[in-house]
Amino acid sequence: MKKRFISPFGLAIKRYLKLQRSLGRILDENEYVLGYFDRYLAAHFPETKYVTRAMVVGYLETMSHVHSTTRCARLSIIRQFCRFLFQLNPKTYIPETKLIPPAKRKTEPHIYTPEELQSILRRTSRLAPLDSLRPHTFTSLISLLWVSGMRISEVLKLNLEDIDLSTGIIHVRQTKFYKSRLIPLARSSTAALERYYNRRAQYGHDQHPTAPFFVNECAKRCNYITIQIVFHELVRQLGIKTAQGKPPRLHDFRHTFATRWLSEFYHSGKDPTACLPVVATYLGHTDVTKTQVYLHPSLEVLQTASKQFGAHAMQKPIKTRRNPK
Repeated sequence: MKKRFISPFGLAIKRYLKLQRSLGRILDENEYVLGYFDRYLAAHFPETKYVTRAMVVGYLETMSHVHSTTRCARLSIIRQFCRFLFQLNPKTYIPETKLIPPAKRKTEPHIYTPEELQSILRRTSRLAPLDSLRPHTFTSLISLLWVSGMRISEVLKLNLEDIDLSTGIIHVRQTKFYKSRLIPLARSSTAALERYYNRRAQYGHDQHPTAPFFVNECAKRCNYITIQIVFHELVRQLGIKTAQGKPPRLHDFRHTFATRWLSEFYHSGKDPTACLPVVATYLGHTDVTKTQVYLHPSLEVLQTASKQFGAHAMQKPIKTRRNPK
C-alpha cells in the first residue's frame, strides 16, 4: 500500500520518489523515512513554504531514542530530499553532514574460532525435532555463512535456482546496494549443500526453481528473527561471548570470513594488497576500503606481517644520490 503524504511537501515527496525510481533505484527505506518526516511537518509546520533548520533539528529530536547510526542514515535521506527541494526553492535548508555526531560502533565483531564453529554445529545437529529437516537447515545455513562470507539476509533469500550444484556457483541477486554477484564454493562446501538439497527433497519440499533453498518446519522461507533467536540461545548455552561480554552475532561470521582470508594470505606468503580485491568480491564490495572494516588481524598475523615487511625492507636496495660532476 502506498503511503499518503499530507504535509505541504507531500506532492514534492511524491515527485522526488518518482524521479528516483525512474533512475532504477529501490526506495523502500526512503519512503519510510520521508513518510515520518512528512507527518512531523504536517503536525508542527502545516503552513510552511520551505524547510528550515529548526524543522530538521526538531524532527531529529523525535528520534533521540534511536541509535546514532540509524539517525545518521535517516538524516542522509532527508538531506538528499532537501537538495531536491533546493532546486525548487533556494530558501530550502540543506542539513549539514555533521548535524549529528559521528556514530560509534555498537558492538565489536567477534571472530569465531574453528573450535567455536564446530561446537555450534554440534548443537545445531541436535536441534529438535531430530527426525525433521530443522537440524540440517541450521547446520547447512551456518556452515554456508562460514565458507562464503555472505550476509545472513543474502543466505535467507537464496532460491533453488540461485545455487548451481554442478559448478559450485552461488548467484547472489539484487543484494545490498542492489548489486548481484557470483560466489564460487569449494567442492566440499558444494557437496554439503547438495546433501542438504537431497534431504530437503526427501521431506517433500517445493522443488520449483523459485522456491526458497532454506526452509523452516512450515515449508516456508526461513525467517531472520527465528534464526537469530535460536542462534543466540545456542551461543548462550555454549558460553561464547564477545570481548564486551555480549552474545556474538550471525553477522560476525562475515567478519570472521574476511579475517581468516587475511591470515591465510600472510601465512602462505601471498601479497595481501594484491589479494584483498578477491575478498572484496566475495563480500560484494566494489571498494576495498569497505572490506578493510571487516579485517581484524590477530597479534600473530601482525607479527608475521612485521617480519615480512622487515625482510622486504632488507632486500630493497637503497638509492644514493651521486654528486654532480
